[in-house]
Amino acid sequence: MSLLTIIQNVCAEIDLDPPAAVMSSADPQINQLRILSYRAGKDLLKDHDWSVLSSTRNFMATGAIPEPTEPPVDFQRFVANSVIWNTSRLWQLNGPVEPQTWERNTILNSNPVPQIYRMLGGKLAFFPNDAGETLRYEYVSKYWIAVNGGTTYAESWANDTDTARFSEDLLELSLIWRWKRAKGLDYGEELENYERAKESAVGADRAAQPINLSLPNRGEIPDNFWPGTIIAPSL
Repeated sequence: MSLLTIIQNVCAEIDLDPPAAVMSSADPQINQLRILSYRAGKDLLKDHDWSVLSSTRNFMATGAIPEPTEPPVDFQRFVANSVIWNTSRLWQLNGPVEPQTWERNTILNSNPVPQIYRMLGGKLAFFPNDAGETLRYEYVSKYWIAVNGGTTYAESWANDTDTARFSEDLLELSLIWRWKRAKGLDYGEELENYERAKESAVGADRAAQPINLSLPNRGEIPDNFWPGTIIAPSL
């Protein structure tokens, strides 16, 4: 589906004439639906760390504090429970630290092991920063729209043929209740339908179960497990 088909489907459901175009439309109803669809997409972006929007970032440290190009321009937030790894030293950075801890370490020019990090002026800062080392983290991209359905991504609609990178069915359901709320109509049932569909989509997008790191990689059987049968001796 695309922005055009999303709006057309919603119009058919709420009893409006489906448009032939969206971005160029002068119809205030269509323009309102376009704006509401953007808000629906932004809220879905905030509600869950969608796997399709999750990216792994590898970069080489420049030695500057903060790093001038980190995080990237499409950065929305770190994924839940995310950590930053120094893959050159094979350790996990400590952080994000609070300002007092950061100031104490940088003013005293200490050498914390592992390194510490925080966001500083909208940029990623870690200390000490040794140029040439490779670091890695995962983040959620704010570019939830595929331009013309391709591999170029953006954070707002620009064309009728743009598509959403997550469920467009959810966008339609969200758009319906938002439109009814904007018109002063009862939207309780539509909101409930949307929330149920979102809960199902979020559940399907998550890992099936947490990984137990105390178990080996193969078979999930402890190293000290013995498959035999213990028979108590008779007295």
